[in-house]
Amino acid sequence: MRITSEAMVLRSVDRLQSRLALYERSQTELATGRRILQPSDDPAGTRRALSLQSSLQGREQELANISDARGWLDTADTHLQTVTTRLARVRDLATQGASDQDDNVRRALAAEIRQITEELAGMASTTHLDRPLFGGFGTGEQVRRVDGAWQFPDARQAGEPDQITRRVSDSEQVRINVTAAEWLGTEVVGTDDQGAPVQGPQLLNFLERLATELETGDDPAVVGESLALIQTATVKVTDTLAQIGAATNRVESARARALDLQLTLRSELSQVENIDMAQGIMELQVQQVAYEATLQALAKALPPSLVAFLR
Repeated sequence: MRITSEAMVLRSVDRLQSRLALYERSQTELATGRRILQPSDDPAGTRRALSLQSSLQGREQELANISDARGWLDTADTHLQTVTTRLARVRDLATQGASDQDDNVRRALAAEIRQITEELAGMASTTHLDRPLFGGFGTGEQVRRVDGAWQFPDARQAGEPDQITRRVSDSEQVRINVTAAEWLGTEVVGTDDQGAPVQGPQLLNFLERLATELETGDDPAVVGESLALIQTATVKVTDTLAQIGAATNRVESARARALDLQLTLRSELSQVENIDMAQGIMELQVQQVAYEATLQALAKALPPSLVAFLR
């Protein structure tokens, strides 16, 4: 077989390009910190990496859901804590009204109770992220006053409460809301045009009746009896707070699990995709020496050019 100078040059160039490709790959791996630069480098590793990345994205979405859930729960907790404080004030006012017979004092007590009633109505219709905090899937005001009585505009308030949930794990969803009817209570306050019963917030209407009784003084015993009803309303709000607290604890537990799992997945993904830096540096040095040695060997082995001969 005849080997020409051209064939030797072509083979030498191919060998040199192969060495250069290995040298460049080592540089790229070290620069990026990744050993899988394209799927063909490690098909099984690529499949594993894609699966881990998908799981990581799922955990990140769960953490986003958990953050949103905490916002809803914390905001509701803050408002209901205020409600318990205002109910304690109503209890003090009712206690004073049950024993004080001065009309001016009783009117002042009634005026303050009505202000508290308006405040509670405002909290029942408060919003979070432009959505009703205690409205479930409803919109707009959750309570309104019609012909002297407080009503729920949304018929769903009187039925099964809407449950807004957030997924916090692959198989777990947590309810993040309470409705106004759950902590205000419900009662029939009238009928609509078709004769169907209209539901209203029991607590607000009770406070209105208490204020009216303080003003008129028709039946002083009613004011004293209202203390038991205030206690019942306080227990209802406290139970709702306990529900929110339990949901918050559950969300926090899910957050801790998601963070731990996220750390584990990142560690696994690093083992699959990333290179060992010390090994990568050594590999780069080996490929550099091999490339330079190839250059030197080819410079001596290739036949001299005409220019070199003339020199």
